[in-house]
Amino acid sequence: MWYYAVCGLAALIAFVMTVITYKRKTHMAFVTGTMFLFAGAVNLAYLARIGAHTYFAASLTTSVYFVCLDFLVLFMVYYMVEFTQIRILKAHRRKLFVCAVVFLIFVDSAVLIVNVFHELILRYQYHAESIYAIRYMYESEPVFSLHLALVYLLVAVMLFVLLYKTLSIPKIYRSRYKNTFLALCAIGILTVLYMTGWLKIAIDVSVPVYGFICLLFYRNAFDYSSKGMLNTTRKMILEYLGTPMILFDYEGYVADTNKDMRDLFPVLDNHETRLSLLDFLQIGSFVELRNTNTNQRFAWENPGNVGARTYQCDFTCLKDEKGKSIGHLLVMKNMETERDMLTQLYSKNSFYTEMDKVLAKRVYPVTVVVCNTNGIGLVNDVYGWKKGNELLRQAADLLRENLPQTAILARLADGDMAAAFPEVEQEYAERLFENIKEQYRQANDTGISTDIEYGIAVIRDEAKSLDEALKEAGDSMSTKKLMNQSSQKSSLLDSLTQTLTESDYETEEHVERTREMAIRLGRAMRLSDGDLGKLALLAVLHDIGKIAIPHAILLKPGKLTAEEWEVMKTHTEKGYRIASASKELQPIGQYILHHHERWDGGGYPGGLAGEEIPLLSRIITIVDSHDVMVHDRPYHKAMNEEDAEAELRRCAGTQFDPQLVEAFLEVLKEEQVS
Repeated sequence: MWYYAVCGLAALIAFVMTVITYKRKTHMAFVTGTMFLFAGAVNLAYLARIGAHTYFAASLTTSVYFVCLDFLVLFMVYYMVEFTQIRILKAHRRKLFVCAVVFLIFVDSAVLIVNVFHELILRYQYHAESIYAIRYMYESEPVFSLHLALVYLLVAVMLFVLLYKTLSIPKIYRSRYKNTFLALCAIGILTVLYMTGWLKIAIDVSVPVYGFICLLFYRNAFDYSSKGMLNTTRKMILEYLGTPMILFDYEGYVADTNKDMRDLFPVLDNHETRLSLLDFLQIGSFVELRNTNTNQRFAWENPGNVGARTYQCDFTCLKDEKGKSIGHLLVMKNMETERDMLTQLYSKNSFYTEMDKVLAKRVYPVTVVVCNTNGIGLVNDVYGWKKGNELLRQAADLLRENLPQTAILARLADGDMAAAFPEVEQEYAERLFENIKEQYRQANDTGISTDIEYGIAVIRDEAKSLDEALKEAGDSMSTKKLMNQSSQKSSLLDSLTQTLTESDYETEEHVERTREMAIRLGRAMRLSDGDLGKLALLAVLHDIGKIAIPHAILLKPGKLTAEEWEVMKTHTEKGYRIASASKELQPIGQYILHHHERWDGGGYPGGLAGEEIPLLSRIITIVDSHDVMVHDRPYHKAMNEEDAEAELRRCAGTQFDPQLVEAFLEVLKEEQVS
């Protein structure tokens, strides 16, 4: 009776797990659930066999038992393949193997059913003296060995697959496969002991094991990754995170640490002594930690020889859902060696930490450069992310190789990289980065136009913060990107300039000459890098409002009427509105608006006078006017340089800023000498 109870319980467990598994409605759930279904059927069929009271019932139930066992083994093989995700055989051979196994199982099952009437592989004898509930015992015919060979072959395949998987993965992940392997070994050993007669019991005790191991198989297939493996993975992540961490339990003693924390404090390796929170804080001299009852963030200077000198510490009081204390957590972030994984430059946090040290010395100027690579998006599309990342690393390497050792290098957000130079002027940084740009161009082997663009800002006193300098340099870089053919942003500028040249007498040569001369004058006046970028953009787009002027007025060969002139003058306001509608062009909007103002206040649209007129507007007015004077236009012949210079001097103080006129003429002289 005890065996009936055990087998019945095993069958019940198998059928319950079948229902639970099928509810998952996945392919793996179907395979696993069907395996559980046959595990329950094996137990019920075996109970029917040992309870048979007639010769025919014994023959039939024995055959049904072996058929259920065949299909149980079949789905166990299927389960093992899905469970281990093993790929030993090629796809077409794997399909051939599966088809062969299914075919053999069906043949074996058919023979077993035929056996009921013809006793091909089993015959039966009556045992009246048996003390067990078995009156009809089967005896195997020679053909029965084929059935056993098939079953043991499939069991051997399962054991091999599990063993191969167990040995081919890291040790910390082996338990789910090892447990399954041991369970199958236990069933196999019990079966062999029963079949050989070594186990002096007339009943096969391995049968109920099929039902009980359904719980193990279910856990390994569906719960292991979310429970056992999750804990292992969490432990591994914390151990190799690179950030020192220590956990104290609700009693205030060390509950867990990771390798980085133990490296900082070797005393934690002593497992014989329980270290309390207060003892640990005293050992580490965490003087800035005010108390242990509130969450705090503080800096810690490492007095030892291991690890960084400075850490940012986050001390957290852990509480449950009812607000009751369950422990404390201390996380220490290395503020000196935190680096970007791709480029190995400082991270943004580390950059700020290093810059705080530099700015605290109040040694000025400090030049800040923000740079970015153009064309990487297209490289990623054509060659893949690996090549794009290679170009980013190459750019970072060029920064390291060409910039002085005192430079602080970092990778910021959105792929931007930053460099800061204590006691360096803008001109020196500009020469360095122009050299880096050229090296980067020459090293490009992709066939795609890629480039490095940069922006510069200078901190000369405490009035400008690091954030302000980074924004200024970043804005300057973005402005320059509009004129860089390698940048995706340049398409906007190309479209506008093409429209302008088609609408007016402006030519690409005039635009380029105006841009180059404006930059030369701006540098002579020692403008900031940001203003130089705006000036270059203004040189290209100062007359962009003309695209909204009717062609009949814009291209009229003769003198404009008063009404037509009023329409023409609106091009500055129209240009301002065009620029204001674009985030990229907004910085030059006011300069476009006022580039036809006059020094004496007689210009338009605002009638501004003197230094009320924005400086960049005054510069572009002089440079543009000079280029128009010395080059042919449909409505006038070009002047010679002497006449143009005389005209600029004549209009200085009325139309033009007189000081800018003199500065511009000096630049022209330098050009003529060179």
